[in-house]
Amino acid sequence: MVGEVTDPSSESVTYRHRLSSNLPNERIKMNEGKNLPLRMGFLYGAFLGVVVVSIGIIRYRTGMILRGDQTLSYVYWGIFTTTVFIAVFHFKKLDPLSFYFKRTVKIGLITGLISGSMYTLYIVILNNYVDPNLSSKIIQYNSLYNPELSKDELSNSAQIMKMNAALRGLIYTMVCMFFGTLHSIISTSIAKLSLLSVSRRDS
Repeated sequence: MVGEVTDPSSESVTYRHRLSSNLPNERIKMNEGKNLPLRMGFLYGAFLGVVVVSIGIIRYRTGMILRGDQTLSYVYWGIFTTTVFIAVFHFKKLDPLSFYFKRTVKIGLITGLISGSMYTLYIVILNNYVDPNLSSKIIQYNSLYNPELSKDELSNSAQIMKMNAALRGLIYTMVCMFFGTLHSIISTSIAKLSLLSVSRRDS
């Protein structure tokens, strides 16, 4: 109505009410942004864990592990590298304003931790419950069918295979974490250089 006087205090109360009602949503969005590298690390790490365990099962069932055939292992490390690169670039697309090394490194670190832990669980089950004599079978196979191996190589191989499965898995997990971190640094650098070149070209 014409001449109606609006109470300034009521408008202030309404504004404060809207602001306070929006704060929880803002906090949720901030927490989601902070946890995004961790969630992506878990997601991609679980994917790689499924891949490496599947490869381990194939190598065991086909006898590749006895023969020392590392072909699928090389394939896996190619998949590992590609996956970390994809994860970093995916993070850049989802949260470009937070695309920093300290956040992308978390992705590579967690990816390596999860995938390595899943493989550790697999080899512990395989060596302790499924086939407790697997290590001795591999040592015996190498001594019989790999005459080109020297005594030192056979001795080193035997020492590794006699090592506790959990300890071997721990070492493997640390290697995965190292390469996950390394690949995340490299992929982040590539992404930042591409952004820099684009900005220079536009200017």
